[in-house]
Amino acid sequence: MKIINTKNTINFNKEIIFGEIGALIGAPLSAYIISEFTSNVKYIAFSAVLGGIIGGALFWLSIRSYDKKIEKKFSVKNLAEDIIYFTPIAFLVSLFIYYPILFFYSEYLINDQHKILYSVMFSQLIAFSLFLIMMNIYRYFLAKIYKKVL
Repeated sequence: MKIINTKNTINFNKEIIFGEIGALIGAPLSAYIISEFTSNVKYIAFSAVLGGIIGGALFWLSIRSYDKKIEKKFSVKNLAEDIIYFTPIAFLVSLFIYYPILFFYSEYLINDQHKILYSVMFSQLIAFSLFLIMMNIYRYFLAKIYKKVL
C-alpha cells in the first residue's frame, strides 16, 4: 500500500474543503450579525474569526466521521488519533497564517469602505489557499517520516 494514495489525498482535501465551507458560512454570518450591533471594525473582524473556527470545526468533524464510516474504519480511537495528528498543526497554521490574514485583510478591506460580506469572504479565500497548501505539506511529511496517513 502506498503511503499517500489518490483516494486518501482526495478525502483529506475534501474534508479540509468541507471544513472551509463551514467556515465560509460561519465567518460572514457571524460578522454580519455582529455588525448589526456594533460598527467597531475590530469586533466585526474578530467575530469573523470565531465564526470561522466554529463553522470549520463542525463541518470538518462531520465529514471526517462520515468518510471513516464509509471506509469502515470509524472508531472513536481512530477519530481521536486523527484529531491528535491533525488538530495541533491545523491550529498552529490557523493561528499564524489563516486567522491573521482573515483578521487583518478583512479589517483593511472594511476600513477601505468595502462591503463586509465581500471583504470577509475574499480574505477567507486567500487565507484558505495558504492553509490548504500548508496542510498538504504537513500531510506529506507526516506520511514520509512517521508513516501516518491522514
